[in-house]
Amino acid sequence: MTAAVSVVCALLLQQLQVEPYPGLVGDRVVVTASTALGPAPATAIEVELPDGSVQQLGSADVGGRIGFVPVAAGSYVYRATIEGVRVLAPHRVVARRERWWLALGSVPLGLALLWRFSRARGRRGP
Repeated sequence: MTAAVSVVCALLLQQLQVEPYPGLVGDRVVVTASTALGPAPATAIEVELPDGSVQQLGSADVGGRIGFVPVAAGSYVYRATIEGVRVLAPHRVVARRERWWLALGSVPLGLALLWRFSRARGRRGP
């Protein structure tokens, strides 16, 4: 039985593809269900959330795609049954990092303080 399943999987190549990898919290993730012949439309896709609960995403469109917006960082697992074969796709979602504003504020402030202290030191005698 196991050999038959392996042969069927190798010939039909059912797969779930998740993009982008890794995902960002709050950004749209697209899950694509396909076979060797092309997209697998009307495939029911569900996702296991980081807390262990399972959420039904719905059915894939004619291109085999469905969208999802993760709300928490962690490991997600997308599941579908394509032509009788259960397919899993692990996906990692990371927190959004927006520290560029801190750099834009810190660099000019550091340069201004350096200039101020170097001028104050130049006025004092040795």
